[in-house]
Amino acid sequence: MGEQAGHAPAIVPVLLAGGSGTRLWPVSRTVVPKHLAPLLGRRSLLQETARRLLAFAPAQRVITVGAAAQELLLQRQLAETAAPLADNLLLEPQPRNTAAAIAVAACRALEQWGPDSILLVCPSDHLVSRPEQLEKAVAASLDAAARGRIVTFGIAPSRAETGFGYIAVGRAIDAWPGLHEVREFVEKPARARAEAMLEKGGYLWNAGIFLMQAEVVLRELECHEPAIAEASRRAFAGRGAGSPLRLPAEAYARIPAAPIDKAVMERSARIAVAPCDPGWSDVGSWNALWELAARDAAGNVQGGDVALEEVRDSFVRAEHRLVVLAGVRDLAVVETADAVLVAGREASDAIKEAVARLAQEGRPEVARPVTEPRPWGEETRLASRPGYHIREFRITPGARLRFEPDPVLLRLVVAGEGVLPDKRRVGAGELLPVATGRQAEIRNCGASPLVLLEVVPTVAGTDGVP
Repeated sequence: MGEQAGHAPAIVPVLLAGGSGTRLWPVSRTVVPKHLAPLLGRRSLLQETARRLLAFAPAQRVITVGAAAQELLLQRQLAETAAPLADNLLLEPQPRNTAAAIAVAACRALEQWGPDSILLVCPSDHLVSRPEQLEKAVAASLDAAARGRIVTFGIAPSRAETGFGYIAVGRAIDAWPGLHEVREFVEKPARARAEAMLEKGGYLWNAGIFLMQAEVVLRELECHEPAIAEASRRAFAGRGAGSPLRLPAEAYARIPAAPIDKAVMERSARIAVAPCDPGWSDVGSWNALWELAARDAAGNVQGGDVALEEVRDSFVRAEHRLVVLAGVRDLAVVETADAVLVAGREASDAIKEAVARLAQEGRPEVARPVTEPRPWGEETRLASRPGYHIREFRITPGARLRFEPDPVLLRLVVAGEGVLPDKRRVGAGELLPVATGRQAEIRNCGASPLVLLEVVPTVAGTDGVP
């Protein structure tokens, strides 16, 4: 495709929602990863990004590519943001990196909005505090993208960061003021090179935000990584009907895994970079959150039930109990229901390695938080002791929870009101009848959550988690 003008293009925002964020453990976990966790308030990073993208297109034209294992949270959070966002949710049965995710999103855009569709690809786990600056940069780059360029948005570096990729800025492009050619991409440089690039200037952080025609990125993949292009097309063609769009596991597994930077950006002659200052952060560590949040006079960020004495420049987050620090500095202390992290505030790589070791040991705390989403509400593991477990079920209004029959379980209503299959209503302080011989259920018939406690007897002397 040459650089020629097309008809009025439709911007199709694409949310990439497949990351994990192990540097933000124990809040970010496999089941509830970084982009789905409430790190900066009540809304997740996914929701903040989705809200931001609604400035470029209606919700019906936003594509989200996410993990099938996180379907429930993805649908719930997208629906809370704008109901039509779930109409173009593409579910990956397994991660195949960003080249595959962008390829199937491009296939969807071409199918729905035609060859003039222009993808605005954004990671779902980044923060943009000045979105109006990104909007201006996208508007200034739209003609270039419509004429066949692949535009990446570069961020002026504020430090010699070794965890980011860099873009070496080339000559200005006369046809599009503000856009430049790209001399090279530099992937996560060593400290010495990062410092040298910062001192020399002419380098930008690679934010992973791209503007490009759907047809162009697919053709570039066909040119540089034909196996990815072909396998992605086949996987998209075999998707399930309805919403969300489920990509077939066997076909998707055949797509070679590669990041879009390696597959296309570092090899294409169509790349242009737009320097941009939208208040960007990858929110990739507790130190990044410390930098973003409001700090007190001693340089501390604190949330929850926290008491500090002679503490400086630390990030402290308590979710379930009192956390006390005294006589320390430069720490990240994060308390959750089942784990406590104490680390140097800037020790993100060490945190990642520690979590990897826990995963090798099979520790469930790596993958599962104590509270997990369910189609009917939330389930929380409250206690595990020799001989029994206690779980809490929080059922949303109108939802039903079905139980398998088990005559030894005790289930107690502690809040709300429910109705049983025989139309009998039960409320706080009442035990549910023992279910025998068939599946039982309870429906929340009230306007507030229905909360049950379940006591599960186990073999004496064991303390595993069900």
